[in-house]
Amino acid sequence: MIALGLLVGYLIGSIPTSVWLGRLWGVDLRADGTKNPGANNARKLGGYPLAALVLMMEMAKGLAAVAAGLAIGDDPGAVAAGLGAIAGNVYNVWLRFEGGKGLGITGGVLLGIWPVAFPLVVAVIIVSSALSRSTGVGTLITLVALITSALVWDQTGLGDGWGVGQPRLLLITAVGIALLLVRKHLYDARHPVR
Repeated sequence: MIALGLLVGYLIGSIPTSVWLGRLWGVDLRADGTKNPGANNARKLGGYPLAALVLMMEMAKGLAAVAAGLAIGDDPGAVAAGLGAIAGNVYNVWLRFEGGKGLGITGGVLLGIWPVAFPLVVAVIIVSSALSRSTGVGTLITLVALITSALVWDQTGLGDGWGVGQPRLLLITAVGIALLLVRKHLYDARHPVR
């Protein structure tokens, strides 16, 4: 069931919705700007309305993957499908394994798996990105905060936070997210794009 959750999540996450939305808007997110099919490039090329649409669609895919995984294999299936969706977004088979940076879909996955952590993640990434003037640095700081929060949650037995019912799965989720996102965001931290 875990493998099926990963596969289903990957397929959901790899649907290139941001590229399609960009084309409907009259811009090519893969050819112009930063060439990244994400909300930030959508904002640069199509303005805030396109960026909001891309972000909402990515988050919806993350939530859909978690829901599908939950139906396939309960909490472990939800985690597997959520991580699979992030992998599908970042390493997208339809885009020659060069997809987005995974932030929007990660937001949707967190909303489904660990909704209590979502506001923390949003606050940390906004503040740390603003202070560092780098989304890459902000994301790396946020990943450390997410793993730290999951460790504390796991060690204190705070409960399920209305998402996944096993704290250990929250830690697996946090570490999995970090492993999937760190490569692209480490590059961004070293090579910021204004």
